[in-house]
Amino acid sequence: MTDDALWLQMSGAIAGGLVGSFAGFLANIIRVRLEFRRHRHSVASALVGELQALREHVSAHYLVRLDRIGTTSVQPFPYHRFRAERDYMPIFRSLGQSIGYLPSPLPRDLAFWYTGFSVCLERAHELNELARQNEPDCLEAALELAVVQRSELVELMDTGDDLLRRLASQADKLTI
Repeated sequence: MTDDALWLQMSGAIAGGLVGSFAGFLANIIRVRLEFRRHRHSVASALVGELQALREHVSAHYLVRLDRIGTTSVQPFPYHRFRAERDYMPIFRSLGQSIGYLPSPLPRDLAFWYTGFSVCLERAHELNELARQNEPDCLEAALELAVVQRSELVELMDTGDDLLRRLASQADKLTI
């Protein structure tokens, strides 16, 4: 009888240990999943804010100035007072390694968008330098560069619409 009682105690302890371990394992999986989703939500929310701000600034200010090139007789040179010398993407740079938390192909599309934006910033810097020189022989090159800049920025802003929609949907998802 003692052997039976001992066996029951041991089997109860083993069963309790297994159930407890399994419950702990499940709790840990749920915690990790919630943490992953919260991180995904935070990354998406931060990028939505930065992307919206960049798009609004470029659309409301920079593209408007590029549209006016050649329409005013006061200033024929495409000077637009945008030097592109600051870091306009601090959130993306700080969260760059975390965009992998977002579902595919969103990280690839974000990297592509921000790379395109970086190219446009380089071109804006070049336009600013040409404008500062204000030499007549640079005018044709600057006007050509301004046309390319405008068309690529318009395309980039359109692509940004889709990215914002997809990022916002990720920012809204925070369920198990």
